Amino acid sequence: MAPAPVDIEANHNVNTEKSPVESTTDNKTPLVASPRWKQSVSPKHADLICILLCFITGLCDSAAYNAWSCFLAMQTGNTIFLGLGASSQPTGKPWGWLKSLISIVSFFAGSFLFSLFGRAYGPRTRLTLFTSFVLQTLLIILSVALLEADLIPHTEAESSTLTGGRLFLELIPIALLAFQSAGSITGARALGYNEIPTVVLTSVYFDVASDPGIVKGFGGNVKRNRRVGGVVLLLVGAIVGGWLSRSSGGMESALWLSAGLKGAVALGWLGWGSE
Repeated sequence: MAPAPVDIEANHNVNTEKSPVESTTDNKTPLVASPRWKQSVSPKHADLICILLCFITGLCDSAAYNAWSCFLAMQTGNTIFLGLGASSQPTGKPWGWLKSLISIVSFFAGSFLFSLFGRAYGPRTRLTLFTSFVLQTLLIILSVALLEADLIPHTEAESSTLTGGRLFLELIPIALLAFQSAGSITGARALGYNEIPTVVLTSVYFDVASDPGIVKGFGGNVKRNRRVGGVVLLLVGAIVGGWLSRSSGGMESALWLSAGLKGAVALGWLGWGSE
């Protein structure tokens, strides 16, 4: 039986026709492109950024406590102040509990929204971290601009009698600054450095003291090094914030420094290496 004739031309067309995959490869275009904004940044060396955030927390909280007798990031202290308000204490600051309450609520809202944004776009993507720190920077700038315009009481003398009227305006920068403070711990958690105390110290003191490797050499216990570094930088930030508050620049100078540092961190994520 004679074999069926083969259509050489048709066979040639089938063999020479390129699939979409082959065409893409020849054009040197990647099949799956990952936009730079969607790339997750590498956590390598990002612990240094988290330790810097501890310094910023010290700056802001020391300046805020001097001016308004409340904290912006350390919500344990604010919770105690809120509890004291139930018995009308401290006696010289009848509305101190309200400032602490506003700070707690704003910090809670910031933690919720920063975390929600991270879950939507990836907690460690360049887009999330850059956007988060730009927003934190802008909120600090807005707050300090209100102070520079002399619209908000921000000295001990102005804040000693929070009885209503214009003095309640100081609740605005407290809310803005407490909200942005939540971005620091959200970023640190996203980067995987839970041991670095960007906003709280009590548990860190315990972690350091109870660490079985507390006396190991510098290179033998990295987590201990990070914890101690965070504590030291937060303390240094508080010292610097205190002296800046006493300077001619007042608490505004501490907040401007905080805004500049957070802005630098935001820009840093643009060039940070990807995973």
